[in-house]
Amino acid sequence: MARKRVTEPQLNSWEEVDICLKEMGDAENEISKIEAEMNKQIAEIKKAAEESAKGHKEIIKSNESKIKEFTGIHKEELKGKSKALTFGTVGFRISTRRLLPSAIGNVILKLRERGMFDCINVKESVDKDAIKKYGEEDIAAIGGYLQKNDTFWYETDKDALAAK
Repeated sequence: MARKRVTEPQLNSWEEVDICLKEMGDAENEISKIEAEMNKQIAEIKKAAEESAKGHKEIIKSNESKIKEFTGIHKEELKGKSKALTFGTVGFRISTRRLLPSAIGNVILKLRERGMFDCINVKESVDKDAIKKYGEEDIAAIGGYLQKNDTFWYETDKDALAAK
């Protein structure tokens, strides 16, 4: 038989556990401060980048409008749907939008009436919370089982630590 090494626990009292919780809470509060500063810096960098790009975006928007107008007027000169130029390609493409009434229930009824069942999505899924309400025998009958674990948790009192 294999020998098992017996080790002493690292903490020997509830006071030591409380000290560890204090250290963890302090560390969590410091992490929150670091992340807040990081987010502040990111926001400032994004704002500066947006300001730097503003002129370029205006040029793009202005030229896009001019090109669209010109291409629309000379649409008959396009070979097919587009025209390749030295610095890019311009053209038109057909885009189709499906517009349905907001009352989807009526649309589904009309699809069923017309036999268009391939246009209806039906999603089935298992409600795991509802299954928990049944007994272990019923759950086992469907091939499932209940697994119960005694899971450790902790919560630091950040407000009390922040007040110090």
